[in-house]
Amino acid sequence: TSLICPISIYFVMDCLPLLCTFAVCSAVISQSLDRKRFVVEGAVRPYGDGQYEYMHPRPGALHVSELTSIAVREGDTVIPDNLDSLFNVTGEKSRQVKGRTVLARDNKTVVFYADQPFALEENVSVKFGPGLRVRRSERRKKEHEAGCYEWSFWIRTEYGSASVQTILPFDYLDEKNEQEAIELGSIPMNRYRTLPTWAAKWRPSPEGEKAALDPKNKENKAIRDGELYYFGVGGNYGEHIGQSVITTREGDLVWWVKASAGAGMLGATQNGRLALWDQRPNDGAMAVYEVNSTYQVVDRHQMGHGYPLDYHNAFFDEEGNTILTGKTKVNGVLHNVVHVLDASTNVLLEWRSIDDFIDDADPILPGEADNGDVYHINNAERTPDGNLIISLRTCNLVLLISGKTGRILWRMGGRTSDFTFIGEDMDPPFFGQHDAHQLFNGNIIMYDNGRHVKHGSPRPSRVLELQLDLDQMTATKVWSFSHPSGLKSKCCGGLQMIDNGRGQPATMLIGWGYTGPFFTEVTYEDNPRIVREFEGLRGHRPLLHPWEGSSTEAPRLLLCSDANGEASTRNGSIDQLQDWTLHFSFNGVTGINKWRLYVGTDRDVPLDKPLIERDKTAFEEIITLQELVDAMAAENFTVTPNSDTSSADLYVRVVPVKGDDELLRASKTLEVPMILSSYDEPGYAGVLSPPATAVPCSCYQPDIGRREHMDRPKSGAGSAVVDMAAVNECAELCMTSDTCETFFFFEDTGECELDETRDKKRGGLHSLKGVISGRRNCLEDMR
Repeated sequence: TSLICPISIYFVMDCLPLLCTFAVCSAVISQSLDRKRFVVEGAVRPYGDGQYEYMHPRPGALHVSELTSIAVREGDTVIPDNLDSLFNVTGEKSRQVKGRTVLARDNKTVVFYADQPFALEENVSVKFGPGLRVRRSERRKKEHEAGCYEWSFWIRTEYGSASVQTILPFDYLDEKNEQEAIELGSIPMNRYRTLPTWAAKWRPSPEGEKAALDPKNKENKAIRDGELYYFGVGGNYGEHIGQSVITTREGDLVWWVKASAGAGMLGATQNGRLALWDQRPNDGAMAVYEVNSTYQVVDRHQMGHGYPLDYHNAFFDEEGNTILTGKTKVNGVLHNVVHVLDASTNVLLEWRSIDDFIDDADPILPGEADNGDVYHINNAERTPDGNLIISLRTCNLVLLISGKTGRILWRMGGRTSDFTFIGEDMDPPFFGQHDAHQLFNGNIIMYDNGRHVKHGSPRPSRVLELQLDLDQMTATKVWSFSHPSGLKSKCCGGLQMIDNGRGQPATMLIGWGYTGPFFTEVTYEDNPRIVREFEGLRGHRPLLHPWEGSSTEAPRLLLCSDANGEASTRNGSIDQLQDWTLHFSFNGVTGINKWRLYVGTDRDVPLDKPLIERDKTAFEEIITLQELVDAMAAENFTVTPNSDTSSADLYVRVVPVKGDDELLRASKTLEVPMILSSYDEPGYAGVLSPPATAVPCSCYQPDIGRREHMDRPKSGAGSAVVDMAAVNECAELCMTSDTCETFFFFEDTGECELDETRDKKRGGLHSLKGVISGRRNCLEDMR
């Protein structure tokens, strides 16, 4: 039996990097599981008078979705004969229900799908069997036929959808983000122009700067070198809404994306794809998308039975199943739903809080009943014994759910806890927790926020590890780490344990949520020390994972007049070549070692001999026009004047180089309109000066459109030239309009769209190649 990895763990074995992310990490015999730490169920059949391992909906279930499937699992491999005759389904209003029966991918679960939704508020009766035959033993080919069973359940009343505001009702970040941007001051990322100037920025924190000077960290190469990439997501509210990033382990940006409001990145799947949640134009609600190494969508996941997706978590296991969390509102209370779906989207297991949280078993805290979001699930994933661990923040509860039956095996924390807690500072043991996992040794580890939005701050936030004794039902604190600043995070956060291999100590990666640093990495030992830490982006759940990204697009190349020295301030100079800058980057592409810059006198820039070659030093490279002109003079580059002989257009392209000599896709050609003076026609010589009209790139948002623009048809290959003068003209149209608040310039057609919406919090904006947008108020401030 394989163990399901409870946490993304990085291994280095014989110099071969391996990663367990939402997947099986090692094969062990189930009997080797320590029964003091793990629940080993064996063969269990609690349903249908002891005949069935799992049934859905449960007998007598209330408030069932009208889009539900009906599932039965005996527990052994099904012999797929005469499946269509197994289910006889009738509804009080629907009468005889027609449908189809399928065998799920596990070859154990038979699922009935009604042809039409059930009627609201009706009682549905199910007669199952006879005829379900299973194979008890693969070796002996022993067959068994399960008996019949009848049960019924009730369909819910009309569903009232739950909004993002219901899930996250507090605006955590707006004021803090604005202040934080000021406090970050002058950092290299502030000069980036191939990203919007409001894109998340970060730098080493004071603790991170101290860690960089620590001799122990310098000596530890396994911790120091950047073999893995960090995946992070910004907050659901505030300035960083919908922003996700991939960085190196040392904090250098690799990929940045802006998605819909409330959207973000969930991490990496076991097959090396990215998982993120978003709402695309054709979707009526959020979905989980898988994107490949070129960041193209290749798969899409949603909850079954019509439940809306919850925006916290997606888990992908070894069997190809997806574990998602959802929500349903009943009598004003937001209940949680967990689904295990196979690759054909059959629901193999459904757990609902409304089925188990009844009367004294309901963990709602006093005073929470009127809040609506009384449970607030924030993760659900496999444990090493194949069960599911679930974290419910609002009621301070962690659950272990049987991966076979869907029933609760134990409760930890809150007012319905099964455990006695041992250790200092364990009353309460945790508060408002996130990202609970079970490790291979059976210990439970989580991010203990130590703070609740409504109930205050009993202690600083911490990573907390508990050792279980299921014989005595105790949970003993064996490791914890709080930030030296004593920070208290009322929302979000997470952790990941990293095995650095080569005899090096493990490290713990910590995301502190909305009140802490971007991420912190500490040694996992008795006296932890910080290895690295960055501040600036306040995110959610952290992840380190191998990654190799490429792109189907071209690198982004822009000309700007507001990123260098005096020119970067209001009314700054644009008269000197040094004031103007070329900016280029290749979003999402890994392995770039250097850049080559080419220049020509027409749009068809030859790529035979680079004018400038430089090593890649950051996400975005910046070259001044002075550097460009000096390089042209050194190479005796001949300028071709325009017909008026007082101007000359230069055309620039850049090409990234991967490894030693692998040339990647070249950028579009950038037109640079120069002023030409003292032109000597016989000698084809003259003095070049910068353009006469400023290009305020800090007011422009490259590759940012609206979500609805994603459905906009593209016009063939599009323009091969980046014309910043045309962008300026579009911006000017917005400035002179009585109603325009935001403009969108489409590079493929040259179309300029004026929009009356300011979209202050940028919730409706979305990353979209080939669009440059901007706000009227920024342009007004620049004048």
